[in-house]
Amino acid sequence: MMSRLRGCSAIASPKSEYGVVRLSPADRLALQHDVQTHMMRLSHHSDAHDTHHCPARPPRISCVYGKLNKEARKGDMRLLIRNASYVIRDARRVERDADVLIEGDRIVAVGQMAVADTPDLYTLDGAGLAVIPGLVNAHTHLYQNFLKGLRDDVGLVEWCNTTLYPMAYAIHRGHWIEHDETCGYHWAILSGLEMLRGGVTCCVDMNMNMDSVFGGWGEIGIRGIGAVAVADRWLPGPLRKDPDATRAEALRLATTWHGAHPRLDVVLGPSTPFLCSRDLLLWTRDRAAELGIGVQIHLAETRYEVAQVLAETGLTPVAYAHSLGLLGPRTTAVHCVHVTDAEIDLLAETGTTVVHCPKSNLKLGSGIAPIPKMLKRGVTVALAADGAASNDTLDMFEEMRFAALLHKGVNEDPTIITARQAFEMATAGGARAAGTDAGTIDPGRLADLALIRLDRPHLQPFHDPINTLVYCAKASDVDATIIGGEIVVWGGIVQTVNEAAARRAAQTYGAQLYERGVALWQEVSPS
Repeated sequence: MMSRLRGCSAIASPKSEYGVVRLSPADRLALQHDVQTHMMRLSHHSDAHDTHHCPARPPRISCVYGKLNKEARKGDMRLLIRNASYVIRDARRVERDADVLIEGDRIVAVGQMAVADTPDLYTLDGAGLAVIPGLVNAHTHLYQNFLKGLRDDVGLVEWCNTTLYPMAYAIHRGHWIEHDETCGYHWAILSGLEMLRGGVTCCVDMNMNMDSVFGGWGEIGIRGIGAVAVADRWLPGPLRKDPDATRAEALRLATTWHGAHPRLDVVLGPSTPFLCSRDLLLWTRDRAAELGIGVQIHLAETRYEVAQVLAETGLTPVAYAHSLGLLGPRTTAVHCVHVTDAEIDLLAETGTTVVHCPKSNLKLGSGIAPIPKMLKRGVTVALAADGAASNDTLDMFEEMRFAALLHKGVNEDPTIITARQAFEMATAGGARAAGTDAGTIDPGRLADLALIRLDRPHLQPFHDPINTLVYCAKASDVDATIIGGEIVVWGGIVQTVNEAAARRAAQTYGAQLYERGVALWQEVSPS
């Protein structure tokens, strides 16, 4: 099955009776007809006296979606979003009744403009829509989409021992191994469906089975950064791997995927200081520098972690990482919940990006990161959902809202984190964490955008665009998602894969994974 992305070589995808299949031309025509019929029905039933903020919805692109993407792959497509009600260029700049012109995978112009109607120009009617930079989920564990609901209301360590480790063992051991690659492909597709429909254009995934995950990403069209997870200690015996084999596999993945695909890239992901030996952390630092790639690492997520690292090294996790040369502009430090003022200064001085996971930290009872202090000291902060099993959703609108509200409450200060700061974390901050040239709507930037419907009751009246989106919007308000100039979601429907087949596959593989995981873990675990 060929990759649908411009300039990419073929990416093999597993085939099975449950396989996610690309829509046939006939299916695409039918889907396009259904979407246009739906839009026309909405227009017919709209109130004739709607204000400028909630106009009737005209039909959209007149061409067949498949043709649009065919032209995009050739690199000669131009896409014009005409007369968008709002273009939210970043957290501080908002334009009314503006156009966005895209050529290839880049934004070339923003504002009111006269563009000649040529055969290679496709026009989207932006009336009743807000155009925003695509949201970035800056840290997640996508395999956990198969683990949602298995064990809740417990802390991180107990959750790992009773749920995460058995399932990880099932993925890597026993007779499940023959389905290993297929399983990873399907969790990449399942999570991609949720994120794309919620306006997420890029994610950073610290994961296993990265070859198959990259295959799934290439199919569904999301921009993905794979953080190749490595660890060499503390894990239960059944999950431990040969250290040399672990490093060799991580290096193979990094060299294979770095620079090989226009929407996919790789960083190294040492899990956390208490799961990695000093030698492995130094190896990670050196290999990342040699390859010119980044590092993503969990730091100071729990008090337990801080105590373990402090007892062993005499340093707290952030200080220890700094002593090893792991902090820097190409490093993203995930969580940073239990950090001192001095450590915050280290993060700022080294240019390290912090990834804030408010919902996950709350659900696992890990604590609340001192994000207001970090922002005041100039630390770049991104937002993330973390693993779906420790959050239960990959909705970045919800994550923005949590980030804005949480710190107001615990600090008893309604001004301490603003909606604009939360929006910036989910867009420009996320792009910085992912190392992509996106995050704002400006000429020369990657055309990674989300288009939000404004005719929803909960979005009216639309007085302040950013405040309203952060405090009121939902993932289901996303009408279209554009990645690299390509429309991946249209009319709220993912255009690149068969959603029904993807859901069936996820249900099948998720159930099998759980059954086999429990059985296999009981065979090898003493308790």
